[in-house]
Amino acid sequence: MQFPPCWKLFKTEGFEKKGGRGKLCDRFMVAKISQFRKKRRSSVRSAVLGWTFLAAIFIFGIFLIFHNIRIYQKRTELRQRGQELQAEIAQLAAKEQKLKAQIEETSTESYQEKILREQGLYKKPGEEVVTILPPEDSQQEEGGGTKRVWWNPFTWFQ
Repeated sequence: MQFPPCWKLFKTEGFEKKGGRGKLCDRFMVAKISQFRKKRRSSVRSAVLGWTFLAAIFIFGIFLIFHNIRIYQKRTELRQRGQELQAEIAQLAAKEQKLKAQIEETSTESYQEKILREQGLYKKPGEEVVTILPPEDSQQEEGGGTKRVWWNPFTWFQ
């Protein structure tokens, strides 16, 4: 008569063979089935945990990719803005140079004399200032008084 491999284990724990091979094998099979169920439960748990972990990593990866794209777009916008500002700085520097040149030109004595002579406020010794005035209001009198225009309501009833 052959005993299952766990007979020694059962014998050492105080179990004895009673009623033949069936009871011992039943106990052995129950033990094996419960171990199988435990292993199956643990394998199912580990599979669920593994898939959950993989899903979390996948979601985190998608999150990182999304933010990386957004950062790239923002960097591109800022780079364009920087180029625009550099161009504006160059324009302002050129304008500054032009204005400085005008300031230097207007601060010379010859330029100031020219402007004063054009306005009739300065003359050299021996010169005469001649001012030409526009013609008097003779044109309005010839036309019959004030000019009436449709957009000015004060001239409608004159």
